Amino acid sequence: MILDNIKNKELYYKLGEGFKIGLDFIDKCRAEGIEVGKYELDGKNVYANVQEYNSKEEAKFENHDNYIDIQYILKGNEMMYWEDLAKCTEMIPYNPEKDVTFYNDTDSAVALEVNEDEFAVFFPNDVHKPGMKIKESLPVKKILIKIHI
Repeated sequence: MILDNIKNKELYYKLGEGFKIGLDFIDKCRAEGIEVGKYELDGKNVYANVQEYNSKEEAKFENHDNYIDIQYILKGNEMMYWEDLAKCTEMIPYNPEKDVTFYNDTDSAVALEVNEDEFAVFFPNDVHKPGMKIKESLPVKKILIKIHI
C-alpha cells in the first residue's frame, strides 16, 4: 500500500509503464478536467473509472487478484481502510468477472485519510475499504486507475 501526493508521481514510474500511464492521466485530468465514465488508457492493461459519489457510512473490505488500484481524490476527501490479506477472513468468494473478493471487517485495519491531490495504491495483498466518510458524508470525485498485473 502506498499513500502519496500526485506531485510525487515520477517516483512511481519505475514500478512499470502502467504506473506512468495512469499517473500521467491523473495529472492531465487535474489540469483539463474529466467527466464521469470509463476510459481505456492501454486497452485492458490500464484503464480509468472516473466516479462521483457521496462518501459512505459503510462498505466492504475488498481486494483484486489481477489489478492494482490507484485511487486518486480529485475533489473532496474520504477515509480508506487498509489491512494485510493474511489478517482477513473471506466473506464473499472471488468473482473472476469482477476481479474482487470481499472480506469481513478486522479490528486492526489502518485508517487513511485521503484528501484532494492524494492517491492510494493497493496491490493484491492489500485488502482495502475505500469511499468511507471522515466525519460526515460529503461529495467526492475520484479517479480509479486499474493496472493489470
